[in-house]
Amino acid sequence: MRSPDVYANLQQQAEGPPLNPIEMASRSWAEIIAKLEKDKEFKDEFKKVYPKGFSDKNITDAIAEFEKTLITPNSPFDRYLKGDEHALTKQQKRGYQLFQQNKCGTCHTGVNLGGQSYEIMGLKADYFAARGDLTSADLGRYNVTKNEADRYRFKTPTLRNVALTAPYFHDGSASTLQQAVKDMLTYQVGKSLSEREINDLVVFLETLTGKYPPTEN
Repeated sequence: MRSPDVYANLQQQAEGPPLNPIEMASRSWAEIIAKLEKDKEFKDEFKKVYPKGFSDKNITDAIAEFEKTLITPNSPFDRYLKGDEHALTKQQKRGYQLFQQNKCGTCHTGVNLGGQSYEIMGLKADYFAARGDLTSADLGRYNVTKNEADRYRFKTPTLRNVALTAPYFHDGSASTLQQAVKDMLTYQVGKSLSEREINDLVVFLETLTGKYPPTEN
């Protein structure tokens, strides 16, 4: 199985989960195709796009094409960056200032505001000591690389649509966005903010909720 860092394209990535014993646990593409063949309506629709029918290549290509639609542009923050000063409220703009002042964009960077680096969980305070009950999942990227420098290192998630994706962190320990912001300030930034400032940050993060184009009216 390929390392998750060496996929050349979405099609290659889509090859992995169907035969992964943890994710989907199918034993072969023949087994998967046999299941799909039982759904005549789906089979007929599939052949309209792929006349030769089901194959590992066609299935992974279809999955990849679907994954390309999983973008959510036109969030209030996107519109603000494009010059619409009224896209954000005064409170949301205060939250954006706090986001910048506390250098949140150091890790949550780029168009997706994250997803481009692996960072240590607990840069400024010991997150795991405070939480307790350490498990192998808490070792993070170390479980893949066995490199000591990757112990407790996790991929920084995108903040797009973060208001919709509770609970937060690799262990789901923060059930609300408010708690996630507080924890990030404590363990990654090394400071605390007032409740008003935390609320400002939260309402800013809510501006990162976009619209899924296939269902956008």
